[in-house]
Amino acid sequence: MSDRTIPDRDHLSRYCKPSTVADGLPTASAFELRPGEDHLSVNWLEYLGAPDVATAIQLVRGAFRDKAYRLRPGGRFAVFRCGAAKLAVGDGTGRLLHIEHLPLVVDPSHAGVLGYGVDDFEVAVELAALVGRKDVYLAVP
Repeated sequence: MSDRTIPDRDHLSRYCKPSTVADGLPTASAFELRPGEDHLSVNWLEYLGAPDVATAIQLVRGAFRDKAYRLRPGGRFAVFRCGAAKLAVGDGTGRLLHIEHLPLVVDPSHAGVLGYGVDDFEVAVELAALVGRKDVYLAVP
């Protein structure tokens, strides 16, 4: 475990572009790695020090604006716990995920889900299954 490891009890958010959302929920494609990526980009919500998840998501929206990343009206932020992701993926696929804080100058809460690759669609399926309606926030409120 590195000093960048995010605690299992903490929450992550993943921006899911509109093409990866169906009926308001992220599909597995929202959690797939693209060629050349070595981690899934997420944001560590507790790092932001917000009093609740909804406020943390507002701060994440601001970080996306600061990065000049255009959030789209049909997009969503999916929220899940680190420990739940590791457990579900481990049980479902045998893969061992690790989740690390990978801060960027314009996005200090940036983190990465590591331990799977472009061809590991089963991991993406397990991650998508963690997200229910109560765990989804509009990208553009």
